[in-house]
Amino acid sequence: MKVEQVGGARVIDLPALRDRLVALQAEVAAMKYNGMRILSNQIKGEPGGMSKLIVKLQACELAHQISALAIDALGELGILYNGSAHERANGSWQWNYMFQLGLIIGGGTAQIQKNIISERGLNMPREPRLDLPKGPSAQGGQ
Repeated sequence: MKVEQVGGARVIDLPALRDRLVALQAEVAAMKYNGMRILSNQIKGEPGGMSKLIVKLQACELAHQISALAIDALGELGILYNGSAHERANGSWQWNYMFQLGLIIGGGTAQIQKNIISERGLNMPREPRLDLPKGPSAQGGQ
């Protein structure tokens, strides 16, 4: 962001993008300290508790947000990939953006992770399950 320019101005000097960067830096620091807390608990033989449950959700979403910021900071160049003469970092930001989205979905959607956090960490009741019909009609009459 210090090198890339939009309209003759450094991207880091654009308030909206700079504010997003600072917010992401704060989230990275919070994630680091949460990891240190989990490690300290493990060393002491104490349970990780709620802090351990949010790691996956936080990591996937944060990585995706960082890639999204990079693409937005590149402006028009942010949509280029696959060998374009003007692409940046060999299109890695675009690849990471889509890959992280896949991890969010493939590793269990954010909603599923939130359900796990609420049930295991907050001891909230499980979501009701829809029972499937039983008997011969449920097996297609076989």
